[in-house]
Formats: sequence, C-alpha cells, structure tokens
Amino acid sequence: MFSSNKMNRFLSLVLVTLVFLLSSCSERSEYGKKSDYEKLGAACIPTDDVTAPTVSSKRPTDNSTYNSSATTVAVTFSEKMASGSVTTNTSDTTCSGSFQLSSDNFTTCIKMSAAPVASGNDTIFTITPASSLSATTTFKVKITTSVTDISCNTLGSYNSSIIGFSTSPSGSATIKGSVKLDNGSALNSVSVALSIYGTTVATATSDSNGDFSQSSLGLGVYTLTYTKTNYLTASQSDTLESDNQTLTVETLTQLQDNCSSGAISGKITDAVDGSVVSSVGLYAYKGGTYITSTTTNSSGVYSFSNMAPAWYDVYSIKSGYIDENFRAYSCGGQANQDNSISTSIASGVMRIILKWPMTDPLITKDLDSYLYSPDNASTGWDKLFYNRDILTYDAGTVKLDKDAQTAPGDETVTISKVRSGTYKFRVHNYTGGSDNLSNSKAKVKVYYNDGTSSTKKKYYVPNDDGTRWDVFTFNKDNTPSFIASDNVSTANP
Repeated sequence: MFSSNKMNRFLSLVLVTLVFLLSSCSERSEYGKKSDYEKLGAACIPTDDVTAPTVSSKRPTDNSTYNSSATTVAVTFSEKMASGSVTTNTSDTTCSGSFQLSSDNFTTCIKMSAAPVASGNDTIFTITPASSLSATTTFKVKITTSVTDISCNTLGSYNSSIIGFSTSPSGSATIKGSVKLDNGSALNSVSVALSIYGTTVATATSDSNGDFSQSSLGLGVYTLTYTKTNYLTASQSDTLESDNQTLTVETLTQLQDNCSSGAISGKITDAVDGSVVSSVGLYAYKGGTYITSTTTNSSGVYSFSNMAPAWYDVYSIKSGYIDENFRAYSCGGQANQDNSISTSIASGVMRIILKWPMTDPLITKDLDSYLYSPDNASTGWDKLFYNRDILTYDAGTVKLDKDAQTAPGDETVTISKVRSGTYKFRVHNYTGGSDNLSNSKAKVKVYYNDGTSSTKKKYYVPNDDGTRWDVFTFNKDNTPSFIASDNVSTANP
C-alpha cells in the first residue's frame, strides 16, 4: 500500500506538471511551440488574440505631393504582421497581391520591382515601383483583406486611399490670384505664403484690387496660405503643371474671425440631367487634414453639422461617377453649397461643366456656355450656346446637356467624339454688369478621356471687369493640349 507521504509526493508532482503545461499553452500548438512554427516560415498561428489589425499610416500621405517620381510607398500596421501575407504584383500590371498601387482606381496596378520589404518588427512594409512613376499623376494605395497579423486575424475591410498622393512635374511658372470679401469687395494687404512639399518658398501681398502674383516658381502642387489681422487664416492648393504656365487660382473669400461654427449643407446633382444623386460619400478636409464625412440622402442633400468656421475641401466619391472635389465654408449655418458630379465618360469623350454659386447679395444670376468647335471642312466654326443647338459631325455630337438660369447654377456641354482641330470655350454673363462676372465666383471643370488616360482641369474666373470670359482652348494634337485663355472683355461671345 502507498503511504501518506508517498501519496503527497505523487500529488505534488502532478500539480507541478499541470501548472507547467498550462503556463506553456499559449506558446504551443497541438504539434509544438509557436516559435518552432515561425522558424519553419508559417504565415500565422491562431491564438487567443482575436483583435483585427488596422492600417496606422501610409507614406506618402493622402492628399500630398512627392517631388520624386521614383518614390517608394510604405504602409504601417497597428501590430506585427505575417510577412508572407503582405504581397504585391511584380510580374505585370494586374491588381494582384495584398499591397497595391494604382493610378486608374485599380483597373490596373503599378508593377513593383520586388516583394514588399518588412521593417519595424514586421509592422512596416515598403514597396518600390519597377520604373519611375509618371509625373503629375495621382496614385492610390489599397491594402486588401488578405493581409493577416501573426495570429491570423485579417483586416476587417479593404483599406483604400480616399484621395491618394500625386507626383510633381518640372519647370518654372507663375501663380496669380485675388482675395475678396463675400460681398465682392477687394481685400488688400493679405499675406499669401506659397509652400511646396511643406516648405514656404515665396510670400506675396494682395494689392488695392485684392490681386497678387508670384513668378519663377518650380512646378508642383502648391499650398497657398492667406493671413490678415481680424480674419481667419485660410488655405487652398493648386498645381503648376507646365513650364512657363500662368496659373490663376480660385479667388479666395476671406472670412472674418468673429464667425461662429455652423452647418455646411447643399445638394449633389448629376451634371448631365440635373437629377439628384443619393449615397454620395463626402469627405471634408481642412488644410489637408481629414475632418469628417457624410453621405447624401435620397434627395441628394448633404449636411456637415457643427463645423468650425473655415474653408473646407470636400471630396465626393460614388461608384460610376468621376471623383470630384469642391470648396465649402462655415461661418454660421451656410446652405446652398451645391455641387454637380459627372458620370464616368467613355474613350474619346469630353465633358465641360460651368458652375457658379449662390452669393449674398446675389451678384450673378445667369451665365451661359459658348463652345466653338472646328467645322467639318475645318474652314470655320460650329458654335454651341444657350439655345441648346445640337451639333452633329463624324458620327459624333456636341450637346448642351443643361442650361441653368439662376444661382447656384451649372451648365454642362458634352462632346461625344473629340475631333482634330482647336476648340474654344467661353463664358458670357447673360445678366450683364461688367464687374458681375469677376465677382461671380464662377469656375469651369473639364473631363477628357483620350483613350489611354483621363484628364481633369479646373479654371477660375479672373478678377477683371468684362462680360465675356475666354476660358481655354483645346487641341488634342498639341502639347499641352489645354491652354488657359484667362481673358475677360466686353466683346460679344
């Protein structure tokens, strides 16, 4: 028989063994230690950790510009990842792998030179393009749900750039612009700092007409920061794209510093037929920093509540439509900050949208679009304007889709087949008044699909008196194909 002492020693041994096994449980699987699996290159080992990893940051950051076209792209995760799950495409331009880079919203993806390189204890992964990225191009990053942490937890959903980052061109050019109050009067002595890649390279000051100009600037995306005592500091960004270009930036309406917070609201409509567009994702940024988001309702109406007084860049995203952005502001409650968005366009198509906002007091009621296109014999001009003539040529048409006659308003022209020759686009102030056009805050947006790439352009009315604004000329066979006219006169359209 066992003695009592022997029995006690046996129980102690069992308890010690059990405690040892329990303490080692988290490091062992059915077949061995977790570290043994890692040594053998296992992708991940399921554990009690069920927290999904997240993307902490990306480099380049959203809405930034890199001055190097040979840049690398990196993503940082919230925890250590299974390195084998972070992959990219190295053989062609298909969008394969869990770490993707694209310039056409992931229809195709940029080919990489090698697999992602891990660092930071497998929390940071870096990819390098096989060749230099195209200049003056916007790129988006996507991380798919196939990436996992070391405990086999996957991302909850795709993580894709909202705006993306851009690459810059090279050359020298000029930026000019104006500063006004909401009633259209000029604001002088406003300091305008011009920065590129986070570095201020020049400072200009608005004159008695509210105008400023700065030449000899390198090409790229500039941030213009406007400051004046008793007014809110504001900023906007625009791009110098080509050598010897003169860029007219949007006239800034500077807000007084006694503004209060309030709602920003408006309606999103289809640029072609004027119908309301529901379920549009809207993302508000201030000075490049994301603030908040919302979605349009079934009536196309959106609202950002309790927005601090400031100007905001609002980006819109909806499947089947071209990504768009517009500027909106808060100074108390501000309604009627509408925008129109265009459906995606087919190869060879151009769409031109004239837009002007509601102002208080109402400055401009009705603006008209005038498009001059080369005729069939290339000996004259076909003219399309507010009487909604439809021009037909070479199995293509030029159509005035929409003719607004009050503010906020927009007019849309679609060229279903762009032909060779030079096009001219002008805007006429139908309601008259030589200074009303310059105070209208009008702008023109252009989308063009040449079959290999898509181009977006924006033009802002200059601060000059007149009733006719010559906006741009276009010739698909020239480089550059778009040339800003920026001429305001009293000539007939």
